[in-house]
Amino acid sequence: MLPLVFLPAMPCDARLYQAQIDALSDVVDPMAAVLAEASFAASAERLLSQVRGRFLLAGTAYGGCLAMEICAKAPDRVAGLWLMNCNPGAHPDPAGVRLTSARIRQGEHDVVIREFAEKAIPSEDQASRAMFTRMARDVGPEIFARQSDAALTRRDHWGTMASAAVPTLLIWGAADTFVPIEVGQRLARILLDARFEALAGCGHFPSMERPEATTAIARGWLSDRRFR
Repeated sequence: MLPLVFLPAMPCDARLYQAQIDALSDVVDPMAAVLAEASFAASAERLLSQVRGRFLLAGTAYGGCLAMEICAKAPDRVAGLWLMNCNPGAHPDPAGVRLTSARIRQGEHDVVIREFAEKAIPSEDQASRAMFTRMARDVGPEIFARQSDAALTRRDHWGTMASAAVPTLLIWGAADTFVPIEVGQRLARILLDARFEALAGCGHFPSMERPEATTAIARGWLSDRRFR
């Protein structure tokens, strides 16, 4: 079985994908990698040095942007991409990123987490907000701030994706306010081999907010492709 490397959103860990790690281990060899190097390029190099041979990549938001960076660096090693609520462009608000990093380091970690949760996840899903909050607190302010800093090094990968031949699954939370569904729809149009699925009422984290639906879609894609 091919490894399936899950790259969590900022500032999350393997719990973001726990339902999929548990449910898909019969068809892939799942693992999660929390990357927080100084740049996206450095995080990509770190992962490529840790995983041998070809592999599948799954990433949400920050993790999805890292997945695209890895695909750009080593397209021959990526057998398939599974992206969720991520923007292929450079970060649209560098000043906001710098302010977020400063606030985390100046003792506003919990406040930033709360604001992030309120924007990322619909208000009716308090369970997902609570789960995200626990993860973010456990990951800690240092990794959160480092990941925030690294977001400034995001490259524009719209061109990378337009020329990528890698099979790609796109699962999008349709209620996301960080990365609207229109971004996912545009990405689906330019990819050579894409499957796009939108989840109504879901926010920034499909794998956590809609674990059963996300897992079922992924299983179907993995089975149809018979990745080996």
